[in-house]
Amino acid sequence: METVFDQTLVSRLLFTLVAVMISVGPIFADFNKTHATNPLWTPHARFHVVWQVLSQTGISLVILYLLWWDAADYLMHIWVAATLNYVWLASFYATLASMPVYGGSLKDVNGIKPFRFNIFGTVYLVDTNLFGATVLTIVNTIGVMLLIQ
Repeated sequence: METVFDQTLVSRLLFTLVAVMISVGPIFADFNKTHATNPLWTPHARFHVVWQVLSQTGISLVILYLLWWDAADYLMHIWVAATLNYVWLASFYATLASMPVYGGSLKDVNGIKPFRFNIFGTVYLVDTNLFGATVLTIVNTIGVMLLIQ
């Protein structure tokens, strides 16, 4: 077991980072006037955003359990945890791709401002959700790549 632990430590730490960010990020980003208490949102939309944040926090707790609790089939737990992280990330991209179907948008008038990147004098605006999901996808994928080596 000690050998498996040592070989998987970096991957488990990366999967932990993704799970914590998928949980904690939306708690701070969504439980405020830009989302859950946004007066421009319908009460039903606010209900769904709170439900989404709380359900993802619960799943993230399961991921942390799978990654750090001693188990007979330790590697299977790690793979399930990595897959659960991908479920959240894939659902983000599926939601993004299907926005024309339901009239969705990445931002609202009184929502969170995009990241501003100044690259050689040109300013690029990148949506915070898209930026965060992309970074977390890369981190989770690095963890997977380390596992399969």
